Amino acid sequence: MIPVILVADIYFYWMFSPVGPVFQDDYSTLVFDTNGRLLRAFLTTDEQYRFPYKNIQLPDKYITALITFEDKRFYKHPGFDPLALMNAFFTNLISGERKRGGSTITMQVCRLANPKPRTYFNKLIECFVALKYSVHFSKQHILRLYAAHVPMGGNIVGIQAASYHYFGKPVEEITWAEAALFAVLPNSPSLLNIGREREKLILKRNLLLKKLYQNGCFDKISLDISCNEPLPEMKKSLPFEAPHFSYFAANHQTAGKRILTTLDYYIQKQVKNAAFAEHRYLKSLGVTNLSVLVVETETGKIRAYIGSQNFNDFDNGGQVDGILAPRSTGSLLKPFLAAKALDRGPYTIRSLIKDVPTYYGTFSPQNATKTFNGLVSLEDMLIKSLNVPAVRLLNEYGVKDFYDFLVQAGFQNLFRSPDGYGLSLILGGAEADLRELTMLYASLGNMGVIRELQFTEQNKSDPGSGNNNRLFSRGSAWLVLNSLRQLARPGSEYYWSYFNNQVPVAWKTGTSYGQKDGWAIGVNKQWTIGVWVGNFTGEGNASIGGAKSAAPLLFTLFNTLTRRNEKMWFDKPVDDLVRVDCCAESGFPAGPNCPQKNKQERPRDSWKPGICPFHRKFIVDKKTGHSVCSLCWKNADITNVNLFIVPPLVKEIMQLSGKKVDEIPPHTENCPNEMAENRLEIVYPVNGIKILVPRDLDGGYEKIVLSARHQHPSSQLFWFIDGKFLGETINIHQYTIDILPGKHKLTIQDDEGYIKSVVFSVFKSES
Repeated sequence: MIPVILVADIYFYWMFSPVGPVFQDDYSTLVFDTNGRLLRAFLTTDEQYRFPYKNIQLPDKYITALITFEDKRFYKHPGFDPLALMNAFFTNLISGERKRGGSTITMQVCRLANPKPRTYFNKLIECFVALKYSVHFSKQHILRLYAAHVPMGGNIVGIQAASYHYFGKPVEEITWAEAALFAVLPNSPSLLNIGREREKLILKRNLLLKKLYQNGCFDKISLDISCNEPLPEMKKSLPFEAPHFSYFAANHQTAGKRILTTLDYYIQKQVKNAAFAEHRYLKSLGVTNLSVLVVETETGKIRAYIGSQNFNDFDNGGQVDGILAPRSTGSLLKPFLAAKALDRGPYTIRSLIKDVPTYYGTFSPQNATKTFNGLVSLEDMLIKSLNVPAVRLLNEYGVKDFYDFLVQAGFQNLFRSPDGYGLSLILGGAEADLRELTMLYASLGNMGVIRELQFTEQNKSDPGSGNNNRLFSRGSAWLVLNSLRQLARPGSEYYWSYFNNQVPVAWKTGTSYGQKDGWAIGVNKQWTIGVWVGNFTGEGNASIGGAKSAAPLLFTLFNTLTRRNEKMWFDKPVDDLVRVDCCAESGFPAGPNCPQKNKQERPRDSWKPGICPFHRKFIVDKKTGHSVCSLCWKNADITNVNLFIVPPLVKEIMQLSGKKVDEIPPHTENCPNEMAENRLEIVYPVNGIKILVPRDLDGGYEKIVLSARHQHPSSQLFWFIDGKFLGETINIHQYTIDILPGKHKLTIQDDEGYIKSVVFSVFKSES
């Protein structure tokens, strides 16, 4: 008696103890677009396509077909069906062979979870386990377990994977014929896979359809239509859309999850087609790769993601994700230096910056045209993408401060220190990928606020949520956007502003050193789009350039995607801009010597003070035109004149281009006062430079060319090295010398006695 009670106790303890996981947690990661369209399914660790089943609603058609075919008393029995088992036992006994199994759906779940040879003893064990499952699980949960783990041919497991694999659609959209097929297929899952005995499979399906018709599930017309539906093609496969993006999304989420992303399949398709068409032309020029990223400006949601021209282009590295590859930024960072300079002050967008031959140690930046303008506005620096003014502006702003700004903006590929990059930081010395750069340009459209790019719809109720971080003011963002809007567009887009309802875009291009990377990134109210073209091998090509190879695709996409019936441009942040009196010539806040003024806008909180550095007041003798001072104006008829005085080198460049430039009035002769301070400039060498003198072809050392500029080129300059007189120059102020290694002091004096000096060091190459 006691053993019976003990066995009963053990049985009931086992029966009501927690079940635990029925199947191993090993499911495919599924990537969906924003509308729920499957983009990509990834294999499980055992190389099956097995979709996650939790929270999935099975279609009523499939449930009805499955229960009718497999287990008609499913909702009545406790997990095993005694009548079906008895019927199967006697049928098999009489026939002498196994013709029927008698397993319920619940028992089949047990067998799928723990496969064992089909014996009567194992069948008995399945009955006990099925009973336990029925105690702990609802009927709906058992159906979901079965539907998710039943084999469907090959490495396709479950009806979700089967529906996408065979019919290319979610299981919720299956027809009665497809539901019947999925009900009968697990009995012969190899039929579809190897393509044999398809007529038998159709017969089996149609018999089930007739039974469903007899049960009143649908009418005669539906029966005829369903029975005539063909079987799916054998070469069907699971969706393989946006492969680079799918990998990116899957790598940033837990495996075995359903990932609802921000990507829009239809936008992705449009962008892919445009990129494919553009690549055909680029490939003919030897440019083999391109990448495109399309982001909603306001929300930061990624809507299209083209990692390469073709994922299956194995000859040209098509599987490389160019969006995540760090590359030289070219000129793409200049707008953000301008924004930061505007926020600091005293600049306005019209302020003038020197564009002259410039030397910082051994670093001498050059404009792409190899020419100089003398002075250019901050706006022209952006529109013409001038390198020299940008470097000079960065030198004034501070490399460390701008480097810290890039780190704040989320740049993760900077592997050197600020000093390691130096002033080349603004000319492409920095490394960034297309994702980082597109996110940075989107911050212009969000009036200075940078947001993490969104690739999932987890925060669907909170558009644009994420790490919001203000990088610069709304006022500076607006000023930079309107400057970038003025860039001349390529090709037929050149005359865009002459037509109504055209798409406004603030955009910028960049080309890396050696023409290895061509960038074009643009932003308007709706979209921020980034395009990169080049070769994944790193090879340069004369056809690679931001304006000529990347910009055409950029504007094709803006014209295709922008909705012209919605807002396309940004509201002016009038509360974050102030109008200040500025010098009409220099664009800086007006000083007391500026003769003409106008109103310019600048950010409200711009804090660094400053006035026009060019206008100077001189007291001159009306008769001679010479400047005078308190020591020499006795008996002179004097007047005040305000002149726009620029450094000598600036003056020379501007005069060569035909511009009239004011000159410092010569001081009255024999005046004991110190001479004017800004008349002489030493161009090379600059103070503190270290010069390495190489050997020339015959093995001798090359000479150093010293250079200076004077307000009056006809002035006579006297040259001294370490106190020793070298010679004199008139008009062209250059002096060529052969000099020993070591530290030296260059002194230059003009014919009126004004002196300037610099100190430099010389090293000579051994080889």
